[in-house]
Amino acid sequence: MNNMHVILGNQLFPIKYIKQIKPEIVFMREDLGLCTYEKHHKHKIILFLSAMRSYRDELKKNNINVHYEELSDNTDTYKESLIKFIQSKRVKNVSFWLIEDKWFKKEIWNIGKHVHEIKELKSPMFLTDRADFLDMCPTRKSPKYKMTD
Repeated sequence: MNNMHVILGNQLFPIKYIKQIKPEIVFMREDLGLCTYEKHHKHKIILFLSAMRSYRDELKKNNINVHYEELSDNTDTYKESLIKFIQSKRVKNVSFWLIEDKWFKKEIWNIGKHVHEIKELKSPMFLTDRADFLDMCPTRKSPKYKMTD
């Protein structure tokens, strides 16, 4: 298998964005670590998991090949499960949209030694990418706000 795209729970963008990438398979995973690394309200977790499952179903209706792991499927970490899947399917290229959580982005980039190419794509979630945003903002140690009446 050549091309795989990883979709996270906060990246459930319109199907047209997946079709533009043209992956052979999409990897999605519910993960206990991602649900509990911060104290999220249980209704928020249920909302995300439900949305992910509905999105998986929508991808399948649009003839997009999806590998989906539900929360109860295994006890591996997200990274371990992703690496096992990459190795089992002999995936060569992995893409993903910009990951906002820097610690998790680092985890995903660490799978690079298991694939030929790993690529971060511009997220449809934002109008500008990080580099453009930093160019627009002056550098300062902390934000300073001007109070007005």
